[in-house]
Amino acid sequence: MRVVSLVVLASALLVVRPVPAQGEDLLDLMGTVWVTNRSLNTVAAFDAATGRVRGVVGVGRRPIGIAAPPGAGKVYVADEGSNTVSVLAASGLARLKAIAMGPMPHHLFHDAAGRFIYVAEFGSNQIGVIDTTLDERVRGIVASANPAARTHAAWPAPDGRLYAANDPDELAVIDGATGRLLWTLPVGRAPREVTVSPDGRLAYVSVRDEDKVKVVDLQSRTIVREVPVGTGPEQLIFMRDGRTLTITLRGVPAQVVFLDTATFQVTTVEAGGRTAGHHWLTPDDRYTFVALEGPVQLGAVGVIDNARRRLRIAYPYPGGGQPHGVYYQPLR
Repeated sequence: MRVVSLVVLASALLVVRPVPAQGEDLLDLMGTVWVTNRSLNTVAAFDAATGRVRGVVGVGRRPIGIAAPPGAGKVYVADEGSNTVSVLAASGLARLKAIAMGPMPHHLFHDAAGRFIYVAEFGSNQIGVIDTTLDERVRGIVASANPAARTHAAWPAPDGRLYAANDPDELAVIDGATGRLLWTLPVGRAPREVTVSPDGRLAYVSVRDEDKVKVVDLQSRTIVREVPVGTGPEQLIFMRDGRTLTITLRGVPAQVVFLDTATFQVTTVEAGGRTAGHHWLTPDDRYTFVALEGPVQLGAVGVIDNARRRLRIAYPYPGGGQPHGVYYQPLR
């Protein structure tokens, strides 16, 4: 395997400290920020512009991932401690159903059409597939030939493939239509998430225990670059420019990284909490919503101004706790 290591020089590493502008409404934002709280076992719906809490609903134990597929009118929550996915009504915030899943459902993502949700079942080597028209787990996909592997996240790409991050050290590529495992690659200790460049050539994998993002050439199936980004990288989301990768870090304090995938410059924004959970971008890339655990904010949702690379405001979570999963649903 050919590996090109990148040493980030001090001149290329920029850390931006938080300057929250409390009390400012973001009146250009219209939509809902959905947030799970893994210690309170709740989901809260925030007005994106004002931070007003529209409602809080109880779900299963230790809720982690969350998604509101387009057109579904529902919100799906991975209840890791209950082995279920809760289905919520987006309007009214009622808990409609609990779908039985495999062990420890963790990250979840929906396809572009919102028809299927792919749930990484972290207590196994499988991905559970939910049909949102039925609200049932319609099949399980084996994400690793290693029966002891644990699937942390599964990301559906536009080309129909699934990309999975498996503990202890594996990237897996799967045919989403057939569920056939195409190939795997060792990528390092504790891979957490994966996403693919807009041109489909490169996969980016967050490797938590090595504090790196690793870049995989999907044609040669080799790691072509390793980028140190900070402590405990987790969720990965590309901005619309196809060049900037946003990354949450699970270290202390709470931080979000902006990685330029052309120059590999790393810009780190301190977000005001003890550690960060997941994050989500607005469709125009103006803001990042990030889950923050205390103690600076005793459970909050941070709003980062992406252009200025600073914390704009923080919305307190009712009751504090440990906010973790985030999904922004724009008003259509």
